[in-house]
Amino acid sequence: MKKRSGFWFYLFWLLILALLAGGAYTAYLAYTPTRTNFSTVKQSDSSSSFDVSLDRDQVNDLLKTYFSEQDHNRYDVHVQQDNLEMATTVKILGQSMDAKITAEPKLADNGNVVLAVKEVSLGKMNLPTNVALGYIAKMYDGPKGVSFQPDQQQIALDMHKLTQKGQLSFTAKELNMKDGHFVFTGMVDHD
Repeated sequence: MKKRSGFWFYLFWLLILALLAGGAYTAYLAYTPTRTNFSTVKQSDSSSSFDVSLDRDQVNDLLKTYFSEQDHNRYDVHVQQDNLEMATTVKILGQSMDAKITAEPKLADNGNVVLAVKEVSLGKMNLPTNVALGYIAKMYDGPKGVSFQPDQQQIALDMHKLTQKGQLSFTAKELNMKDGHFVFTGMVDHD
């Protein structure tokens, strides 16, 4: 007598295939190599530069103003004693959950900033950094100067693209988290 495969047999293998496909997609998002080409800003003869020195409270006020104008208070960004904390609320399956990224800002080439991500959490659950950044990179629709790099577990900030307003742009010169001292160089192009 021949045994027939039933409905549950096919449903089981469909579930296994779905799990494998989901795992492959997650691995793709987490391990796809990413590189950021920062824009290069060269000071010409017709440009002027000046330094702006800020303390931690001034940077926090500046970030609060920027994000309240740009994103309708969706993001809460604070510079703390030793890291930068970005928080927001996301909807998952109809439920609002708190999401938080904790990162350490570092000065990169040409006055740009790289945020080395230490922790990504959703509610009370810590997520694998590279997987979470991979998902965020695919879904994020923010400014063009922000680049998520899940394979390196970092977020790159192209300061020229982020701060350029007309002929004025800024680059980072010093980021001293411990002392709360930050220096940015502003450049005005007179062309």
